[in-house]
Amino acid sequence: MCRQRHEMILQLKNVSLLFSAQLVSYLIPILEVPILARALGVEDYGHILLVQTVALLCSLFVEYGFSLSGSRQVALCSEDKSRLSKIYNQVTSAKIMLTCSMVLISLIIIFVSRVDVEPLTALWGYIYFIAFGFSSVWLFQGLEKITFPIVFEVCLRFVGLLVLFIFVSQPEDAGKALMIMSSFALLNTLVGFYLVYKVVGCFSLELKGGIAQIKDGFHGFLYKSSNNIMLSAGPALVGAMCGQAAVAKFAPAEKIIKASVGLVGPVLIGLYPYLSRKLLQSTSVNLKFSSFIVLGLFFAGVVGASIIYFLGEYLIGLMLGPGFEEAIVILRIFVFIIPFRMMSQAMGLTVFMPLGRDRVLSSLLMFFSVFSLLLAALLSYVFELKGIVYGLVFSEVVFSLALVLFALNIKQVENHVC
Repeated sequence: MCRQRHEMILQLKNVSLLFSAQLVSYLIPILEVPILARALGVEDYGHILLVQTVALLCSLFVEYGFSLSGSRQVALCSEDKSRLSKIYNQVTSAKIMLTCSMVLISLIIIFVSRVDVEPLTALWGYIYFIAFGFSSVWLFQGLEKITFPIVFEVCLRFVGLLVLFIFVSQPEDAGKALMIMSSFALLNTLVGFYLVYKVVGCFSLELKGGIAQIKDGFHGFLYKSSNNIMLSAGPALVGAMCGQAAVAKFAPAEKIIKASVGLVGPVLIGLYPYLSRKLLQSTSVNLKFSSFIVLGLFFAGVVGASIIYFLGEYLIGLMLGPGFEEAIVILRIFVFIIPFRMMSQAMGLTVFMPLGRDRVLSSLLMFFSVFSLLLAALLSYVFELKGIVYGLVFSEVVFSLALVLFALNIKQVENHVC
């Protein structure tokens, strides 16, 4: 009994810390908006957002879902230092290989398409993507020792925001803004490397083990990357279809939506190990518990979307000031994605993955991620910027309904087996 109580307290602590980190990870970009938008103007701010978006998309490829597959391996051998070291070396080796391939691909694209990119801007963009891709939080998450890494990251991000506020004041400071954001992200990652060294010792390259990690973590990668692409690729698509100025109008609304739906992620990830164990013990009973979580988050999303819809004009005016009126319309369309996005996240981490249905989930996510981008691009020809948002929202609704149908089928199969 005491052991179960201790385990529950530890779970609540980790969920609270992950929730705080996720809150800050969405709050900081929102607080960056008025600082950068007012100082840089529409064009330069849109340019910075495009670099950020591409860098973060590349980091998703390097991170590869190891926050799920890697932390799960660590949790199973947290007392075995030699095994921990091997897992960390393999995962980091995998990230190095993925980084090299991503850098090579990006350089080929830049060379072939002859994109006009300033060398210094490209350098800071690469640093930004590598810093986020090589985060070591997954290891400490598996060890359930995330207090210091999370607290340090939160403090560092607020310091970085303060530095932006002090040193970025005019359009000519666009390069300086990117340098500041990249430098603080890199510093956080370097401190993470030092903390890892204290736990597992020196790093050694393990190419064979890295390849094995890439193979084993493929479905986790599809889940996490596809889950993020459906929103994270939005600014890049807007920039390609509607221009940099449109990105500056789209991105603030997108950041508010991502912050709203992203806050449930740490709670679900924190509950994931617990639900995995419980579903193995009693599938039918605990599927009902998962259903309550899914429905609860859907209705919470409806409430949150309603509040943001009515506060949209005030929020955009507060963040951006005059000249961004179209962002209000974009936000009021975008809010319809919130309840369905929260529901799909909940089904993924409380039903599909704990039951080992990673392949079904990742396949659906990949299909609808591609579908959402294609539909958004197609609708942009008719409705311009609003068309992209229509496409993203419609795709999320259909994806959520598809998950419900598959989940009901899984429940029927499990009940039949029982």
